[in-house]
Amino acid sequence: MFKRVVWMGMGAVAGSASTVWAQRKVKTQLNKVSDKATPAHAIGVAKDRMADVRDTVVAAVNEGRAARADAETEMRQSVNDRWGPRPR
Repeated sequence: MFKRVVWMGMGAVAGSASTVWAQRKVKTQLNKVSDKATPAHAIGVAKDRMADVRDTVVAAVNEGRAARADAETEMRQSVNDRWGPRPR
């Protein structure tokens, strides 16, 4: 039981420390790009990143579909080789 309390405390400390670190990191980055930190710039960056994510997801889906089709073709060929062609 005591181990759980210790690990719970360590988790709380780690969470708090990471939150403070993240806040400092964000503030540092904002200070570095204070001249670019406009809403228009942020919107442009967000649009660019979303386009990149969209392209990545579309490519992954297309690759998955192609792999599924190839696997289905191989499985059908394997069944046909073993049992002969089946009428549809």
